[in-house]
Amino acid sequence: MKERLAEIMDVDTDVYTKAIQALLFVTKKQLFIDGNKRTSVIFANHILISHGAGLIAVPEEKGAEYKKLLIEYYETDQSEEIATFLRDECLTKL
Repeated sequence: MKERLAEIMDVDTDVYTKAIQALLFVTKKQLFIDGNKRTSVIFANHILISHGAGLIAVPEEKGAEYKKLLIEYYETDQSEEIATFLRDECLTKL
């Protein structure tokens, strides 16, 4: 896990992409019995805040769509659609 997170953080891309990819990795890895989605959002926000970049928060009215996209991601391992959703609907840049 540590190695994969290091790979995500070392990619030559913007901090928003790094935070979203870290969020998706931690969520899918299911490290905890409960709270994996919440923990992954907190982790992504740590990355964003430490770079003065913003926050990710899934709006309540978008929760069902987020869960649907997350299930698709779990089943297909294709992250593009949920990553776009997180960037467009859940990310507040500073």
